[in-house]
Amino acid sequence: MKIRTKIALQFTLIIALILATFSASFYYIAEQNRKEEFYKNLLDRALTRADLLVKNQKITKSLLKVIDKETLSKLYSEKVLMFNADNKIEYASYDPDSSMIYYYYNADLLKSVRQRQYVETVNGNLLVVGAMYPQDTVGKYVLMASAEDKFGNSQLSQLRESLAYSFLFGVLITTVLGFIFAGQSLKPIAGMNKEISTITAYSLRKPLNEGNGQDEIAQLAINFNQMLNRLEQSFDLQRSFVSNASHELRTPLAGIKSEIQVALEEERTPDEYRKVLRTLLNDTQRLVELTNSLLQLAQSEKKERMINFQEFRLDELIFQTQEELQEQHPNYQIYIDFDGIPDREQDITVSGNLVLLKTVFSNLIDNACKYSSDKRAEVRIGFDKKTCSVRVIDKGIGIPEDETQRIFEPLYRAKNATSFRGYGIGLSICRRIVDMHRGTIQVKSQLGLGSTFEVTLPHM
Repeated sequence: MKIRTKIALQFTLIIALILATFSASFYYIAEQNRKEEFYKNLLDRALTRADLLVKNQKITKSLLKVIDKETLSKLYSEKVLMFNADNKIEYASYDPDSSMIYYYYNADLLKSVRQRQYVETVNGNLLVVGAMYPQDTVGKYVLMASAEDKFGNSQLSQLRESLAYSFLFGVLITTVLGFIFAGQSLKPIAGMNKEISTITAYSLRKPLNEGNGQDEIAQLAINFNQMLNRLEQSFDLQRSFVSNASHELRTPLAGIKSEIQVALEEERTPDEYRKVLRTLLNDTQRLVELTNSLLQLAQSEKKERMINFQEFRLDELIFQTQEELQEQHPNYQIYIDFDGIPDREQDITVSGNLVLLKTVFSNLIDNACKYSSDKRAEVRIGFDKKTCSVRVIDKGIGIPEDETQRIFEPLYRAKNATSFRGYGIGLSICRRIVDMHRGTIQVKSQLGLGSTFEVTLPHM
């Protein structure tokens, strides 16, 4: 179902419920007012007859019946009865049949009137009212009056028809207007869909119309444009990565090719061939290292659900990394210290993948030693209520201020680091792994004075 149809139907349903509630309430109030007015009219007629019979001695029961029969404003099926203390009929506006009297005005009803002084009830189509005669000081007379409110029922029937037609007409108008207004409200979205359908990988710079820039649809367009910018940055990063990777792979391959071509130009001595093979071995080793780095970067892009997490102490991981690096590079000077003594083991315990996080700290400490003239790196471990942090500090060449954020891009190397061996992949791997662990990695650096890399991870 289209959103336009859904909105129109929901709007129609809401209005239909409102109209139905209003119609039912209006009809209920009208019916209650009709009953109340009719009961009052019945009571007045019964009291009038009782007054004529009790107060005016000249009017006999026979004369009062004649008056009742000749009354022009007599109600349909109107009957007025007066009962004495023995529940015997003292007066009836018609010639009563005993069975009818018992059926309509039984002893229980009369008893109820005497107890409650006033009763209103319904018997079939008749509305019945019973009351004690107020002028009766002895308290023995009960007045009963009944009639059918044909005129009121006819008016209620007309009112029902009017309300029903009004309800149907209102629902119909609401449905039509709902579709029109929903279409007008969703018109900007339709235009947005049309614009989106024209966007390709080669036209990401084409932004959507942001309208007034204030309502929800405008905010959607703004967010979509921001997403396009992020996509474009990702594509630019991907293109840059492919270009840099191709360049890095081409350099050793070109070296290998030229060495082979030179070796094949003429006959050479075994020593010369050995020299060529050693050169080829170095270039091949460089290709292997670069390929392994690219593979490691690709593996770091695996989805988080494929990575096994476990709990471990962060300081133990740092000490293991220190031991392995110093075995590989005996000239490295790695110093580890705490910013504060942990009171509990949980303060420095994290949940993560041991191998991946070891890769992060190995890369950071190795870089700190490699880019420092004294091959020295200081590692400081800190913690608070929510996180553990590891700072790797060096006094090396530093990073230019305008390049501190780009160093995390794959295959990007700062300009002052090109003379050092490397491929610009390690830091991008570090950031990806830290992101997987819901952590952060930040860098502060001054050119020529050194750098500080800080990794923050949530602890247990």
